[in-house]
Parts: sequence; C-alpha cells; structure tokens
Amino acid sequence: MTPNKQLLPPEETLDWLVRVATADGLLSPNEKGIIREFARTYNISDNEMLDLASKAIIIEKPEVELIDYRAKNGLLFEKLIVSFLKDKTQFKLLSWTGDKYVDGIYDRNNLNPDIHIQQVINGMTLDYYIECKWSHYWQRGDKGYFYEIAPGQLKRYRQFSRKNKRVVLIAYAYGRTGSNPRGIYLIPLHAFRENRIHKAAADKKYRIEQNAVTFAQYMENYFAALFAKRRK
Repeated sequence: MTPNKQLLPPEETLDWLVRVATADGLLSPNEKGIIREFARTYNISDNEMLDLASKAIIIEKPEVELIDYRAKNGLLFEKLIVSFLKDKTQFKLLSWTGDKYVDGIYDRNNLNPDIHIQQVINGMTLDYYIECKWSHYWQRGDKGYFYEIAPGQLKRYRQFSRKNKRVVLIAYAYGRTGSNPRGIYLIPLHAFRENRIHKAAADKKYRIEQNAVTFAQYMENYFAALFAKRRK
C-alpha cells in the first residue's frame, strides 16, 4: 500500500523550483520563464521569486564553479579606481590586496582595505587606503535610502586606520557594472552613522564624477579640510 503523499503549498514548491534552477550557478532565460509562469499561475510575485533565485546563486555553492556576479563587478570597480591613478607624477599604487582564498584559508592581509595609494598633494607626499564596494542598487531601509556596511567590517577598518595612523575611505559604487556604475562615492569612515549612510547625505558630500581629475581633486580637498581641522 502506497502511503499518502502530502502536497506542498505553491510557495514552498516554487522555493524548491528556484533551488533546482540555481543548482548549477546559472539562471537561464528558459528557467526564468518557468519560474515566472509558475508564480503567476499561483498568484505569487514573480519578481520576488526571480530576486530570490538571483540571491540563491550568490548564497548557495553551485555545482559548476563560476565567477560570482557581485565579486566580478567588485573587481571591475577596484580596477576602475586604480585606473584613476595613471598620472605617475601624482600617484603611486603602493599595494592592491586581492580577495583570494581556498578552503577557508586566506592571507590575513585580505582583511585590510583593498588599495593603498600614495599621492602628492600641494607638494606633500601622503598615503591613504581605499576599500572598494559595489552594489547593484541602493537599498531601502525603514528610515529611507542608505548604504550599509557590515558593522564588523567598519570596526575593523577603523581599528586599522587608528593602528596605522592612515586615512581609510570607502569607495562605493552602485548600478550598471563595476566598470561603469551609476554613481561613485568616496566616503570617510566618520561619515557612517552606526554602520550606514543615507543616499541624500552621500549625494551631497561624497559623490564624485567617474574620472581621474575628480578623484584627485576630491582627495586634495579632503586632506586640506582634514589638516585645517587639526590645526584648530
């Protein structure tokens, strides 16, 4: 005698469908179509399910090893920042830390900010660090639009800054791709309230144009203001 089989509710069935579709680390157009059709048949948000599928690709370990979409764009954004340092009379790239690891083994330097830069500003040679972050879009929280960084990361960068007596800034970009984002921001650590910054504040104070001249000018203005504050 065959035991009675319990039918899963549509939401749970769709969840399993998403997991199967993303098991190989890819979400093909046909798989997207099937997920949309299933969701609409049972009056479930197809956009939410596709978003779930995209996140599953990032979170789950795929059967086929692929370059993670966010990691790829994160690296492209690091390369974009480094491309701003082409003027050798003004800039020197001191180090560029890659996020490399295998089986949980990694160089502890990977926990440091991504890029160490030397820059000649008003006749002085200064060096500072940039940590690069890229996101697909700004998040909406319960208090408005904000960019949020993990509290542990923020604490680690602040400790690094104090220990090494060096400025650390977060270079944040969002949208499109890491090599051509919709917006770029250079955000000092002190600008974060708790571990987040609202988009309005970032747009007003920390947004820069996507070119080397604007990057250099921002850093000149930042250190000029920092030195003026310290002299008071």
